[in-house]
Amino acid sequence: MMKKIINGIELDLTPADIAQREKDAIEAEQDRIARLAKIEAHKQAKASALAKLKALGLTEEEVKSIL
Repeated sequence: MMKKIINGIELDLTPADIAQREKDAIEAEQDRIARLAKIEAHKQAKASALAKLKALGLTEEEVKSIL
């Protein structure tokens, strides 16, 4: 049986507590995955923008100056 400690008192977790912990763990993992996907999308967008600026004829130095 899973237990939790509140104010130094050890209590058994109820089935509802266990279900909530599992739900919270799933939501935390989904949030983590979404955050990583957002970071990766931002990196890809930045790389695409840099490539487009270079394709327009801007030098590396010019590109860096506008960032």
